[in-house]
Amino acid sequence: MNREVAKVSLYHQGMYEAFDRFCRAIWPSSRNRASSSTARFDGGQQGQAGSTQDPPTFVFVKGDDIVGHVTTIPVQLSAFAKTVAAHWIVGFMVLPEHRNGLVGPLLIKEVNRSLDCALSLHVEPPVLRILTGLKWVHKGILPQYLRVLNARGVSHNLQLSGVGALALHTGDTAPVVPFGFVESFIRMLGGWGLAVGQAIWVGLTIVARPRAVPVEVREEQGFDDSYNKLWQAVSGRFGACLARDQKYLQRRFGGHPDRYRVLGCRHENRLLGYCIVKTKQFSNDPRMGNMKVGTIVDCLFDSAAPAVFQALLDRALKLCAREGVHAVLCTASHATVRRLLRGNGFLAIPGNLNFAYHNRTDVPLQDIPLESWHLMRGDSDADQNF
Repeated sequence: MNREVAKVSLYHQGMYEAFDRFCRAIWPSSRNRASSSTARFDGGQQGQAGSTQDPPTFVFVKGDDIVGHVTTIPVQLSAFAKTVAAHWIVGFMVLPEHRNGLVGPLLIKEVNRSLDCALSLHVEPPVLRILTGLKWVHKGILPQYLRVLNARGVSHNLQLSGVGALALHTGDTAPVVPFGFVESFIRMLGGWGLAVGQAIWVGLTIVARPRAVPVEVREEQGFDDSYNKLWQAVSGRFGACLARDQKYLQRRFGGHPDRYRVLGCRHENRLLGYCIVKTKQFSNDPRMGNMKVGTIVDCLFDSAAPAVFQALLDRALKLCAREGVHAVLCTASHATVRRLLRGNGFLAIPGNLNFAYHNRTDVPLQDIPLESWHLMRGDSDADQNF
């Protein structure tokens, strides 16, 4: 590379060594480097969701080094009876010493120039500032819900940062109650409170659940043509939704049977809906301790038939309980999904996924409120931490 170069460029194989150095700087962990450089940035998403070309990956090159990066996942977006090509932007990263400059904005400018429709689910406030500063529309934070299955386990594993400040003192003397005793007492009260609160909430919301219907919910292996038929039948029920057809689902979830569990709801073998569950066992995590967390990362059903999702949700909760999950998370934007989660004892908790988009197609996405979008944590790569 020419040492005078300082520009945004499309990634190509000749940049492999520079990109490897970039990954080493961003992720000191060799595990993270491997998963990022080989699986995502080296053509691992090519052809996804019907695309016939490799998804574009943009890098900011300065001399012989890559100092910034953003890649994309191609999808099909359905809205107003139209389907348009779109891309999630993922892996938006800049080396720390360049984060207050123009590297990040110039990368997003190139995204805006190259892609007619781009979408983002992200956590970091600086990313939102860059996107909105470059005319992206921020639709809001996706609502998030929690169902506690094992209150004692949740209370025991949550890391109580700063709890030492709660030790009891008398004047200026040393603590009269040992910290370990105080922590144990707090955890005991927390577990009791969670259990009672969850039980009360489940009891109060049970009247909102739809009546059971004669369906079969079973764990499925892979995605057959019935998933195409389901998508064709229900796609018009949402204001905006990714095309969740067989091809998309197979590429997004099908290659990881050890990671994602697919539950299908059928009547006389006709697929009425599905949900996808992921479980994760944390190990000495600074926030989660050794907690086991379940996440409902994706679902699809006819919003006019809520009993289908009720049957799926019942089975998903039983699956998580059987596998020793302490708590189940679900992040969802659509009003029907949110209502059914609340009706099944899920508590609303603060969300952290900002949804934003850039659009210059003829589809008026600005007219669709967030509660009419069908977005979940399985969209983009937003489920990687759960």
